[in-house]
Amino acid sequence: MNITCNFVTDFVELYHENLVSPETALAIRSHLKTCTNCRNYYREYQIIKNRKSAPAVNILLNNEDISETEERLCANLSKRLRRRRFLELVGTSAVIGAGSVMLTIGLFLTFKNSDNN
Repeated sequence: MNITCNFVTDFVELYHENLVSPETALAIRSHLKTCTNCRNYYREYQIIKNRKSAPAVNILLNNEDISETEERLCANLSKRLRRRRFLELVGTSAVIGAGSVMLTIGLFLTFKNSDNN
């Protein structure tokens, strides 16, 4: 299975909680081995997720480091959601525009044929 970075970031929480199928987990693991950005994203996710359950993490990272990591993750997620919404809007507009063009052509041909009769 060939997966994208967006897929990994969308499923990172389910992967971390072992709530994905074995095939999906294998695909995500393979992607994490080859993609530095996703691997870093997953490591940051693990730090935040494990912060409450692993006191040793709090010793290694001060509160400023944790806050900066959380802010980076939130900003990244927000940016991805805005981009996805924009692309959905553009796609919807393209479909509506294409439908309008097809309707206009259909009406034009209908009226043209009725004028010839």
